[in-house]
Amino acid sequence: MENKLGHNVIIDGLDILEVMKFIQAKNKKYQAILLGDIEHLLGRNSKEFRVIRKLILDSTNDYTRSVLKIIFGDIEGL
Repeated sequence: MENKLGHNVIIDGLDILEVMKFIQAKNKKYQAILLGDIEHLLGRNSKEFRVIRKLILDSTNDYTRSVLKIIFGDIEGL
C-alpha cells in the first residue's frame, strides 16, 4: 500500500487472515441483505431472482477478490 507521497506503508501487527475473514464476513452480510430484499420483491422461485442472484454473487465475490488482491497481492492458491 502506498501513502500520498508514493511510499510503501507497512502496518505492524496486521493479521492478514483476520482481515480477509473480516472482509469476507462483511461481503456475505451485505449479499444476504441485498438478496433478501430482492427475494421479498420477486419471490424465491422466480426465474428473475435466480438470474439476479447469480449476477450479484458473482460480481460481489469478484469485487471482494479484487480488493484483497489490491491489499495483499496475488495470494490465491497459497
